[in-house]
Amino acid sequence: MSIIHARARLPLLALVLSLATTACTGPPGPQGPPGGAGVGPPYVWVCTPAHYPNTGSVTGADLYVFNGGAAAANVAVNILNSAGANLAGQAIPGTNPAVNYPGQAGSSTVSVAPANTLNVTWQTPQVGGFPAPDPARISWSVRVTSDQPVVVGSNFQFSGFHPIPCGALPK
Repeated sequence: MSIIHARARLPLLALVLSLATTACTGPPGPQGPPGGAGVGPPYVWVCTPAHYPNTGSVTGADLYVFNGGAAAANVAVNILNSAGANLAGQAIPGTNPAVNYPGQAGSSTVSVAPANTLNVTWQTPQVGGFPAPDPARISWSVRVTSDQPVVVGSNFQFSGFHPIPCGALPK
């Protein structure tokens, strides 16, 4: 190839290199939702609903908190009534013998090691029947707070299994 041919191709080569470095870029896409698990600690997830309306018996409930990070996660699980009060340590309506709601009270946490899953189990409350249970003791939502990013899911059983991922609470 002669120098003349090589010089004639230089503009074409420059155009190809220019396109190659900019072809994969474009206008920015839509911005993700505000807040949520990606913003920074505390990370908060919510699982709802946490009971079945008009049930005449209790059913099993499982909550799973998976720590996929490299550091231990300090996690608080709070089962909440409709007014947002933490039910940890209070009797679950309809359990016989009486069983208390699990979870952490106040600012206490439990440690979840990297690549480990915390499994919290309890009974959903009996909501129907006579006499009607105290509404202040009926679980409505479960709040999970962590100082590390974790994944949270629930499985509340009633006439089969109902696995549901819990949602990150926007900040």
